[in-house]
Amino acid sequence: MQFRFPTLFFGIFLLVTACSDINSGWTVDGGGYMKLTINGDEDLDLAIDPDDGDVILRSNKHYVTFLGKNRAGDALQIMVNKPELGDNAPVTSSGYTYLVLGNSYPAHIIDIDSSYIKFDQKDSILWSADVHLIFNHCYGDECDNDRVIITGRMRYWVDPDDR
Repeated sequence: MQFRFPTLFFGIFLLVTACSDINSGWTVDGGGYMKLTINGDEDLDLAIDPDDGDVILRSNKHYVTFLGKNRAGDALQIMVNKPELGDNAPVTSSGYTYLVLGNSYPAHIIDIDSSYIKFDQKDSILWSADVHLIFNHCYGDECDNDRVIITGRMRYWVDPDDR
């Protein structure tokens, strides 16, 4: 059986094409996810775009932010001042830390003493944390004081251009 150069070239081309996306994704391009639970029984999966994480700390900037969102109109933004490994209190202002479920009015944190972001990694490449936040309940353009407990895991890979 004779093996021809064009056949070999075509085979290599197919292999390279099939594997071209193998390294694309969060770890290479930046961005991340939030895998959360609402009140312990409803899953909430949010994506963090590369530009929706701000983790570069400078002498005049002492905070980090993460914005996770999905196509259903859900969003969670978290801001933490002076982040460190371990428990961190989120900034409670509704302009900086808020929850939007189904395009509703943004909910704000109502129990700061029980809300925290627990970073177990934070460096020039990867930020990861356990999330436990307690918001008020908002639906449409109305809110009440019912508790919405958000728990889960967040991971964010820094965009290579920002490293």
